[in-house]
Amino acid sequence: MALRFLLAAVALAGNVQAADPAGSGPQVVHVNGTALGQPMAWRYALLQTARATFEQHAAAQAPGAQLSFRLPRADPAQEGNLVEIVSGDKRLPLAMAAPASFALPGRDTVDDGDAMVVANKDFPKGSYLHPNVQVRSPGLPANVVRMGDLRLACAAQVAMAKKESLKFRLLLGTVGLFADLCGEMEVTSMNAPAGRYDTITIEDGERTLTFAKSQDKLPRLGEKSWSDNARIRYMASEQAVQ
Repeated sequence: MALRFLLAAVALAGNVQAADPAGSGPQVVHVNGTALGQPMAWRYALLQTARATFEQHAAAQAPGAQLSFRLPRADPAQEGNLVEIVSGDKRLPLAMAAPASFALPGRDTVDDGDAMVVANKDFPKGSYLHPNVQVRSPGLPANVVRMGDLRLACAAQVAMAKKESLKFRLLLGTVGLFADLCGEMEVTSMNAPAGRYDTITIEDGERTLTFAKSQDKLPRLGEKSWSDNARIRYMASEQAVQ
């Protein structure tokens, strides 16, 4: 049960209740006046934690890949999303990697430990989610993801969750999953493409495995028989997801 909870937490980008004691969760800021929920905002230093994990392992696991962050619970095709870094009275708009995904500027662009990354969206009252880490190698079709990219995205997601949530760290330690959490994640749990699909194919050299989305036991990210270069292809009705 604990393992199932942890895997779901990472897949949902680290769900943390806003009612946690001070210091165990994010300090959000209101930038658009009174809102029905919490502003969608994160500490800049927290996202740097994900980037540090990415930069440490990208050369080995995902050479040439790009890192971005998808707004949680947002339609990937939703237009009109804006994200900026707020530092004191300064605001720095961020480049949108996709309609609902943003990229961080260069590491030396912002030198403020209190800076916040703020989106023009609100969380439902009493809730909080980390942005979804996305790692993507260039040149892949829209319906194809790379195994090494998924593994690195998961590692960066867990790094953020461990840094932010005391409850998450304690539960990880209790069940002994600090090293194995991403290994137990199903391949379809991280960064599946938008759109309908019912069949997944993993291709790794001459080895191919095809299985239904509804299959009870799906391949895991930690299965060493699949290399980082393995491609995961999502299909719907015998045609690639567009």
